[in-house]
Amino acid sequence: MNETQVSDTIRGKVEIDFFRIEDAPGIARLFREVYGEGYPIRTYYLPDQLIKENTAGRIISCVARTPAGEVVGHNALVLMDPATHYYENAAGAVLPSFRGQGIFFPLFRHTLVNTSKRFCIDGIVGEPVCNHTHTQKMCLQLDFKESGLEVGLMPTVVRGIESEAFNRISVLMGIFMLKPGTQTVQIPMLYRDELKYLYADSNMERTFVFSGSKLPTEGNSQGSMRIFELAQVSRITIDRIGSDFKPFISRLESESREKGSVIFQTWLPLASPFISAATDILRGCGYFLGGMLPCGRNGDSLLMQKVSQEPDWKNIVLYSERAMRIGEMIRSDWQFVNARV
Repeated sequence: MNETQVSDTIRGKVEIDFFRIEDAPGIARLFREVYGEGYPIRTYYLPDQLIKENTAGRIISCVARTPAGEVVGHNALVLMDPATHYYENAAGAVLPSFRGQGIFFPLFRHTLVNTSKRFCIDGIVGEPVCNHTHTQKMCLQLDFKESGLEVGLMPTVVRGIESEAFNRISVLMGIFMLKPGTQTVQIPMLYRDELKYLYADSNMERTFVFSGSKLPTEGNSQGSMRIFELAQVSRITIDRIGSDFKPFISRLESESREKGSVIFQTWLPLASPFISAATDILRGCGYFLGGMLPCGRNGDSLLMQKVSQEPDWKNIVLYSERAMRIGEMIRSDWQFVNARV
């Protein structure tokens, strides 16, 4: 029995299906009703652009639609890097009038299971929100493996949440599925215990070595930055750690501040023998541990993050024992870093 037949049997009114060109205007209407104009990725509001992205495989949309063709739910996989087959789960929404009818979990499952088989996806990254545990529980049912905590990633306006109790929303970070691979991981001594825990019980073959404490004597740092202006987030991906690492990061952070960023993420390659030195430099600039992902464009990546004000720790709600342990290590590192900055 396929996913559409399951959804029809459960609800009788809504089918779960892959994206069709005629769904694009309905997805735009869905996002406007759920998010207003506040969703940070404009593609979902622009039917022609959404069709183009789906045709190219950079976005893989799945929809819940009525027999009349009305789109009442959407979820997607978004390509993380053109050189990989790793995707990020994103852009989930259900019309308010259809909530509480058991639509989103089958849509979510279809996106992860059916879509990954059809498009030969190597891995899927997830970011369940931490202002409640519903999404976290749903992710765990689909073998989600938590590997980090992105503190204050989203402003509440993006999620359409009106309560003033949540300043910004944090998200868990992790993997739903991953094809086994091999890699040598350079472990920063400072995060030896944390990374040992994050790698525990994985199906990945890794060889661990401890990286040195110095930057290279020559060679420029290389990387790229993406700024999400509406969400006030900048993401820096480091491809090579060079002798100029500190001014390189300082320049990119300054550029992102000028564009309104208040959350700064730097992704370091765990294959680099200079990652310990880079980590020490970032911590001296106020960055603290975020976690690990095994699907960066240069292999496994270490997330270091920086926030412009104290996180609202009491409103970060974590469900599993593993998530709570990760939350504790992230908060502890934030406290240590901010005590010395």
